[in-house]
Amino acid sequence: MVAGVARSLRFLRFSSTKPFYTTTPIFYVNANPHLGHLYSSLLCDTRNRWEKLKPGAKTFFTTGTDEHGLKIQAVAEAQGIHPKELTDRVSENFKKLATDLNIEYDRFIRTTDPDHVSAVQYYWNTMQEKGLLYQGLHSGWYSISDETFYPESQIEEHDGKMISKETRNVVVFQEETNYFFRLSNFQEQLIEYLESNSDFIIPHSRYLSLLNELKENKLEDLSVSRPSSRLTWGIEVPNDETQKVYVWFDALINYITSCGYPSDAFFSGATADGANPWPGTHVIGKDIIRFHCIYWPIFLMAANIAVPKQVVVHSHWLSDGFKMSKSLGNVVDPQSTADYYGKDPLRFFLMEYSNLENDCNYREEQFHFTREKLIGKYANLITRCGGNAFNIVESLKDYESGEYKNIDGLLDSRALNSEVPEIKQIRDNLVLLTNSLFETMDKKMEQFDQQRAISEWWNIVESANQLFQLGQPWLYAKELKNEQISPERKKAYTTLRNYYTFIAAEVSRVSSILISPIIPELSNQILDRLNVDKSRRNAAFCKIGSDLTYGLGANDKSHKVPISRVPMRE
Repeated sequence: MVAGVARSLRFLRFSSTKPFYTTTPIFYVNANPHLGHLYSSLLCDTRNRWEKLKPGAKTFFTTGTDEHGLKIQAVAEAQGIHPKELTDRVSENFKKLATDLNIEYDRFIRTTDPDHVSAVQYYWNTMQEKGLLYQGLHSGWYSISDETFYPESQIEEHDGKMISKETRNVVVFQEETNYFFRLSNFQEQLIEYLESNSDFIIPHSRYLSLLNELKENKLEDLSVSRPSSRLTWGIEVPNDETQKVYVWFDALINYITSCGYPSDAFFSGATADGANPWPGTHVIGKDIIRFHCIYWPIFLMAANIAVPKQVVVHSHWLSDGFKMSKSLGNVVDPQSTADYYGKDPLRFFLMEYSNLENDCNYREEQFHFTREKLIGKYANLITRCGGNAFNIVESLKDYESGEYKNIDGLLDSRALNSEVPEIKQIRDNLVLLTNSLFETMDKKMEQFDQQRAISEWWNIVESANQLFQLGQPWLYAKELKNEQISPERKKAYTTLRNYYTFIAAEVSRVSSILISPIIPELSNQILDRLNVDKSRRNAAFCKIGSDLTYGLGANDKSHKVPISRVPMRE
């Protein structure tokens, strides 16, 4: 018997020593990838990269494609090709988007992968052995678009047709012989688990809604197969060639296939690569919450496997306030958008305007403004302190030797401008915010609140620019060219020039490390310009003065701007 199968699931909790495991939903390949697919991927990728900033942290991140089912079968038939030919082609499109947008996954799983097919059949046999599957006549409201049957409580009439309340897709009444999973056996256990783990689903509003639904409506047993006469493109039910495994029953298993299920190592928690990363954190769209927060936990409970660590439910992206559709001509193609504006600006925009609770809105004008701000505020900081009138290496040496200990006295006595009180206030606040930025952002990122994490990041970038502008270090650089300057004044002006350079360089360094999960290419271009050692680009070096080894060559004239302006697309 596989180790661990007999353990009670109810109180199993994940270990903090495990790798942080995050997953996108596996994307259905009946059409090419769109902005929503990229958004799910970025929520995972940016969180995964964030965890990697923590020294010693291990992560595991999967994405992939869902390749069975009636919709794919129908599209392939319409194109006159075999479903595998269709899935091979479209799956590559999803892979290409991930590669082109720097989605740094560990495995791209396909439900046609041999190990996944074996895992699904193993799971099916396990459920059969437990007496949790039975055959019966199924009649109910079926959605071809969603590939699922809905109970009466989940449908309503709209414009003379019956539709799903959740997805708004049309449902039709069907009757057929299927295998059923005894979902109803686990309703109370799932309710008990949810009541004890209020952070299982975020945002909390989604958790409350789902828990209320479970308490108010009795779960019906779930049809988990389709007749082979109707569905030819699917995994065959073990020992019954007349039935194919229901696509969602198949697809959800991918999350444990990637962790080695059903090997002994999966159940023992040890694999050739280290600790088994399961359970994972799932990032999903709001339209598939039922599958991931009701069916999937129950499937796992039935197999005595730990339920997911957390399910993060996000809303959808609109285009100028409207749902994207080909008929409206408002579909935003992520590939062409990234090709024109750059992958990092698109990544940044989608995360800065991310909102789990409410639908997000893509506006080209807003995107272009955000890109301009990245150039004018963030990229401009290195352009300022990296100018040839300044010397970053010298500014770091002055900090190390204690030259700035009496900086307030120098500001009071030698400043070339009158805004000294305001400069001190901005400086004090900036140092405080910068030194606590990792911890502040970490709290937001743990909640997949990239929007607020970026907002905290902007605070120090804008303050650093404000300090540099008010301090006017170029005035000291200009005065230092005067050969008649006294030695005392020369030393004071050198220290003041270097002090402003130091603060700007440090904020540029720290902010680049902490924004690297969002914009990995641009941030690393700036860190390269600063000549920051790659081993020091992590959370251990995110305080002012925590790394004094960089800066060599940063003030050379040969450097190009890291990102250029482009006009807004028409």
